[in-house]
Amino acid sequence: MDGIVTPEAVVLDVETAGVASRVFAGIIDFAIQLGILWVGAMLLAASGVVDSSSSNMGTALLIAAVVMGYPVLSETFMRGRTIGKRALGLRAVTLEGAPIRLRHASLRMMGGLVDRFLPPLGVTGMLMVMGTARHQRVGDLLAGTIVIRDPTRTLLPPAVWFPVPMGLEAFAATIDPTALTDQQYTVIRTFLIRNRELSVDARYSLAADLAARAAATLHHDGLRRVHPEAYLLCVISRYQRRNFPTHQPAAWHAGQPQFRTPS
Repeated sequence: MDGIVTPEAVVLDVETAGVASRVFAGIIDFAIQLGILWVGAMLLAASGVVDSSSSNMGTALLIAAVVMGYPVLSETFMRGRTIGKRALGLRAVTLEGAPIRLRHASLRMMGGLVDRFLPPLGVTGMLMVMGTARHQRVGDLLAGTIVIRDPTRTLLPPAVWFPVPMGLEAFAATIDPTALTDQQYTVIRTFLIRNRELSVDARYSLAADLAARAAATLHHDGLRRVHPEAYLLCVISRYQRRNFPTHQPAAWHAGQPQFRTPS
């Protein structure tokens, strides 16, 4: 099991694919590529190209198109999977857990040529998978990806972009969230999403405890000036905007937060 951090800093435990599953997936994909090559060669023969002076060139182009095009197109349009990976329940994702795109698939393909065809054939890729912490081959290292067991039954946490409470923009700007850990972020995030399920006393007590811990971690002395929940919103908002400035999922539409203090 390895942890990946999503763009909103939620830590997910995933199981990376080992050597055996990747080898079997590769065998299935290789058989499919051979089938495509056979069909392509038959079409070339039927068209009469193989009898011309350009037969060798046509065959070479066909092989190159299948070897390089199959993995790139498959992983791009099947969101990190080939037919072989799908059969084995595997998927390639970025290090943040996001679906791979054309550039990732292209880099994985170029690294795959090294993995498979650098003498001794195939051994390079196997050694890389066994020797790296996240079971990455050369293509994975180039593209910044990992191959995981597809968590199709895992309910991933919703993406939430937390706002700074109205009127506290200047106060939030004084908070440097660098020292906040992923685990602290996850706890604060969970509390802010589910705090309405708590009684007023429990909600305030937990908010005050989390805010005090966050303030101690961040060495920030402004907690006494605002409500604990408002402080947590400022912290989490600054954390998201500092670490992922270009990633803005749907905002937290819960109206203006109501911060209640026990009577």
